[in-house]
Amino acid sequence: MKALDESKRLPLLVRWRLRREQSRRRTGVLVFAEIREPLRSLTYKAGVVSLWENGIELCSRSRDTKLPKFVELPPGAHRFEFKVLRVRAGKSTSFQKAVDLKEGQILVALCDPVQSNVFYRRSPDADTWEVGVVSP
Repeated sequence: MKALDESKRLPLLVRWRLRREQSRRRTGVLVFAEIREPLRSLTYKAGVVSLWENGIELCSRSRDTKLPKFVELPPGAHRFEFKVLRVRAGKSTSFQKAVDLKEGQILVALCDPVQSNVFYRRSPDADTWEVGVVSP
């Protein structure tokens, strides 16, 4: 897990969704997974990226749902678990992070999971996360 580098440009869809939620002055989490696998791919590396809090799944992203997902949360202390589950391989990776969200702050979580290599981009060797809080 790396801290979100604010000098690096966020993916276009993430920037749009982030601006939209900030203009509404909402507090919560924005999750985006860079999944490059086609829908009909039958690879054992196909994964589901999900965000959990207190044993409850807040949202998930897979090759069927590639758009950024925003979940509104109340301000305060939260303990999140970030997971990547590979259904066919029966493997998963996860880590936990405690965050104290203030009014109007959004936790942005970008994931680049291990997946099949495509001709225009190699997959990382391990699931990569960039997580950081963005203030209005």
